[in-house]
Amino acid sequence: MTAAKRLAALMLAAAMCAAAPAAGVPVWEPGDPLPDMEPDMTVEAVPAMPMARPDRGGRPLTQTSPAESRPEAIQDKADFLCARAPEGKTAPVPPPFDGWLVRVCAARGQALVPAHGEAWVAHGSADPISILALAPGATPPGGAGFDPRYDIRFTAFAGEEATEARRARADALLAAATSNGSRPPAYDTVWQLDALSNIALPGKAEGARYNLFFYVAATRPRHIIACLDECRQALYLDVLSGVEAAEVLGR
Repeated sequence: MTAAKRLAALMLAAAMCAAAPAAGVPVWEPGDPLPDMEPDMTVEAVPAMPMARPDRGGRPLTQTSPAESRPEAIQDKADFLCARAPEGKTAPVPPPFDGWLVRVCAARGQALVPAHGEAWVAHGSADPISILALAPGATPPGGAGFDPRYDIRFTAFAGEEATEARRARADALLAAATSNGSRPPAYDTVWQLDALSNIALPGKAEGARYNLFFYVAATRPRHIIACLDECRQALYLDVLSGVEAAEVLGR
């Protein structure tokens, strides 16, 4: 099976929406307005939501090649790391997330990739994953002068630690992701990052918004749940480091 097909097989697809809670109730309300991160208290309960599994089919929410996940493998690192991006074409990643991930200007558009020495893989796989600013189904602009490195981009980021009701929702998401009988992993804190793209999903007026939940043990995230379109599409990621990450990135 090719890497692309295997990645596609790991994602929560449009067909998965049929397994969502009745009446289309999302697990997670749309992300809080950026850059404001006041707690959204409109959701009182989190219904169970099946997460992506290796045996589920669908369109990819996120994917990358091993080269795109390793800035050192890019010939022009300065450009790949957005150092030459025109003014207004990049947004800063806030702390502590800027220590956990890197925003890059890749050939297919901007993307979020793990910090150097780490790898994000779909849970239970060895396939490197990144978060693409061009969400599945979205149509990029075109025309003269269009450069996907800067014109498919994240326009804003905002994040904070998930506490109280927000933490309860994040806990419920991970419980749903591990509802196949496996024990949920241990973690100390959960941090939520909202990432807003400049390109809208089909039928939407505003740019696509990702809600990324980082499950942190000690000082580093060990797992991530990446949500798109109010968690109608979601992926459960493992964060690898050390030898495990080197093996994945070296393939």
